[in-house]
Order: sequence, then C-alpha cells, then structure tokens
Amino acid sequence: MSDTTSSDSSAINVSSPYYIGSSDNPNSIIVSIVFNGIGFQSWKRSMILSLSAKNKLGFVDGSITPPAINSPAYSNWHRANSMVIWILNSLTKTIADSVLFLPNAFEIWNELHQRFEQSDGTLLYNTQQQLFSLSQGTDDFSTYFTKLTKIWDELRIVQAIPLCTCTAAASIQKFFEDQRIIQMLMGLNDSYKIVRGQILMMKPLPSLSAACSLIIQEERQRTISIPSIINNDAIAMHVNYESSVSNPKKSLLCTHCKKTGHTKTNCYRLIGFPSSFKFTKSKKDDQKSSVQNVVSTSNSPSITWNSMNILFNSLTIRI
Repeated sequence: MSDTTSSDSSAINVSSPYYIGSSDNPNSIIVSIVFNGIGFQSWKRSMILSLSAKNKLGFVDGSITPPAINSPAYSNWHRANSMVIWILNSLTKTIADSVLFLPNAFEIWNELHQRFEQSDGTLLYNTQQQLFSLSQGTDDFSTYFTKLTKIWDELRIVQAIPLCTCTAAASIQKFFEDQRIIQMLMGLNDSYKIVRGQILMMKPLPSLSAACSLIIQEERQRTISIPSIINNDAIAMHVNYESSVSNPKKSLLCTHCKKTGHTKTNCYRLIGFPSSFKFTKSKKDDQKSSVQNVVSTSNSPSITWNSMNILFNSLTIRI
C-alpha cells in the first residue's frame, strides 16, 4: 500500500490503516465479550468484525508487515500497532498477562489462536452438543432464539459449507431451514405445545421467520390475558374493602353465638338481654307454625248435626 509505506508522517490519509481517529484510545474495549478461555470462535468473530470496521485487521492477520526500523513509516506503524494491542482489554487479566510482553499485535493474535483454537472435529462435536442440549427453560422466546442463533452461526463457521449455485440450491437451503425449525421446536417448553403442533402440521413447513412470528404472537397473547385476571382480583378486593368500610359491623363476629354484628364482649346471651330488647320470630319459624296448624286442622275429624242425631238415636234404642 502506498499509504502504509509513505514517508510523509505528518499527514496520514483517513483510509490508511495507520490512521488513528479521535475515538481510538488504548483503554477502549472494542468488543463487549471478554474472552475467558471459553467460546473462542465467537470472540474471534467479534474481534475480526470490529478490527475490520476500524481498518486495523491487517495488523493481526499479518497482511501489514512492520517496516524497517530506520524507515520513515516505522513510527506510524509502531503507533498504530500499539493501538491495536487494545485487544488485551477484551481478555481476562490472566490471559492478558500471559501475552502482554509479545512484541506486536500479530504475535498476540497468533498465540491466542494456537492456544485456544480447537480442531474442527472437537469444535463440531461441542457445538452440536450445545445445540441439542439447549432448551428454553425460564427464558422468554426472544432470549431462547438468540442463543439458538448464536450456536447456528458458530456451526456455520465450523462446517464452512460452500455456497451452491446449482438448480438444487433452493432445495438445499430449504432443507437446512427445516432442520433449524425442528431444532427450535424441540427446545420449546411444553406450554407451547399447541402452537408447536400447528407449525408441524403445516405442509410444507413454514419459513423460520414465519414460525418465529407464530410463537411470538402466542407469547404476546398470553401477556394480554394475564392483566385482566389481575384486574378482576383487584376489583374484588376493592369491593370487599368498600363494603367493610361502609358497614363496619359486618366485619365483627361473636365467638360465642357465632353471629355477626357484635363481639363476645357485647353478646346478650352472656351479659343478658336489655328490657327494651324485642324478640322476633324468623319468617321460617312463622311458615313452619302455619304449616303445622294447617296440617293439624285438616287431620281433626269434623262432626256434623246429622252424625250427632244418628249417634243419639242409636243410644236411645239400646236403652
């Protein structure tokens, strides 16, 4: 590159990898993932994207070689290389200390790659194991699907399946998408069994985005029904509270006679009835008394004058 070998150190073109912007500083963390020895592929992918965006990837992949020490461009390279060593900020302290004294960013990157890069077979096994052991659990669907997508991306990088441009490309792409739908449905909780059955009954299977849309709609429908139950309970509690406030005697209960409206301290059955107390009969007792009177009246024999005359004449003849 003409920019990388230019002897003019006073002005560096913005497109040059030696250019350092105002937002670049040695303490910045360019990726949110701090590598702790696990998940090197994900961390590596994030680092490559970030370094590419800042036009600094050549310092770690070896495409930008250091110029001679006596070259006018060496100071620009050394400054940019020291800035790229900010990748140490994205490592845990233990790992960062182990590569701190390596001379340049390329050596640090190469050491991390050799130390933590797994063979294709081992990495494929671990990725597949994560995929088939993943389940939704307590996560909502969006969180669960994000975890799935991350594993799928790692698996795609490991497998490195080339793009197909033949006539069967669409069928191959549909096959892989159907596999992802099945994997997603297998990890869903049993509470989604209805929508899961609806998706599996479709022929052909819908696209992955359409299947996700159905599940999200089901999840939103549940969130809509929950507040109505809460509101009904709140209303019932409010009505009970208003009723007790408007008529406080209803909340009193006598532990002796088991009646409401008073307590044991004021129970007349214990302290005696006042002289002005009016005893009343319940309607139930009045109805029972009336029924008994009617029955007793209907069962009593009725004696007529004719019957009395017949009885009197029979007694006279006997005499």
